[in-house]
Amino acid sequence: MAKAASDRKEHRVLVVDDSVLPRAAARTMLGTATGLRLVGEASSGAEALQAMGRLKPDLVLMDVHMSGMDGPATTKELLAQHPETKVIAWTVSESSDDLLRMMRAGCAGYVLKDAGPAELQRALWAAVRSESPVPRKMIPDVLRRVAEQTPLSAGTRRVALTSREMQILRGVAKGIPTKRLAQQLGLRAPSVETHLHNLFRKLNAANRGEAVSTALKMGLITLADL
Repeated sequence: MAKAASDRKEHRVLVVDDSVLPRAAARTMLGTATGLRLVGEASSGAEALQAMGRLKPDLVLMDVHMSGMDGPATTKELLAQHPETKVIAWTVSESSDDLLRMMRAGCAGYVLKDAGPAELQRALWAAVRSESPVPRKMIPDVLRRVAEQTPLSAGTRRVALTSREMQILRGVAKGIPTKRLAQQLGLRAPSVETHLHNLFRKLNAANRGEAVSTALKMGLITLADL
């Protein structure tokens, strides 16, 4: 079976961090990665913005806490200038506040710096597939915070999901990637993607995170499903 075009392409990666050690770690962890190539490093948000036009990265690993322009501010400005780029937060912070700030700035995912090379590469590939990689241990607290901060209005329309869509929703809530979810349900990946599209439409969600958050607020799933 032919691979998707996104899998065949070599994706260019820029790492942005004001500390030397994380940048060195990124060089090591991506040095042997197939399909991912580290094309540059930036030690500040301003330096990252200047490097974008020259390096043309597809993916940006972004630290959250940096002196001067921090991760959320840099991400917001970077995506305003280069909306096609995928930014993935790369940080030591397990704070749900930091994750939400990065996501609101337009970040595609969030990965902790204690992740090994395989986990970091999986997060980058998930972002390429327009998924939203987030450390599983952070998901319940983040979604609880989102549900508390944005309660449903009294007039919000409830939605009816098919049994298959509920299976897909529970898989999404557990952070299961599309291909693995397809295998578990005995479906082809394109079929799962079609169900996901329908699910997002019914929940008025732009991505997996929004779908799960809305489903939690509607009572379609509970924190026990995460």
